[in-house]
Amino acid sequence: MGIWNYLFGGNKPEEKAVPDVSLQEEANRIDQRLNPNLDVRKPHFDGRSESTWQRIFDRIRHDYEMEGYQDALTTADNKYRDDNISIIKLDLQADIHEAEIAIKEYLKEIDFHINSRRKADLHDLVEELESRREICLDRLKTMEEIKLDVSNDTGTSTRIVLAYKRGFNKGLAALSMANIINRNI
Repeated sequence: MGIWNYLFGGNKPEEKAVPDVSLQEEANRIDQRLNPNLDVRKPHFDGRSESTWQRIFDRIRHDYEMEGYQDALTTADNKYRDDNISIIKLDLQADIHEAEIAIKEYLKEIDFHINSRRKADLHDLVEELESRREICLDRLKTMEEIKLDVSNDTGTSTRIVLAYKRGFNKGLAALSMANIINRNI
């Protein structure tokens, strides 16, 4: 309550709209019948893994079926679905780009250390640094493959799109079940 309301008598209790609890319970029962493995309380992907490399795979493993399902319940429109699929792909591409930048910067640091440690005749350390360099180069190659998959709609991106569309369709089915099929008239 603001000071203005306190001073000038505007402190009347406001009426709050009470949602229809029975309708929500019915929707939850239908959700469970259509998909018994559905857990509405699963956390959404927040994109904050420790490394940019791990963030790519966290995004790939994200539960896009659940996300599609929830999106269909809020906005049952195919244009909305297609826009969200495009956004998901763009987010994955952004994560790949960010990881590529981080790995390339790391490779420059490794190269510096390899050269300076080689001058100091630290052969074992140089071998370990070269091993890390090879790991980073392999990761860059893997990210390039994932990037090609996304641009060609193959591989990883196909999994993401199919999962999202499956969830979206389940959400549309749940809406039809709740609003049309199970209505007694």
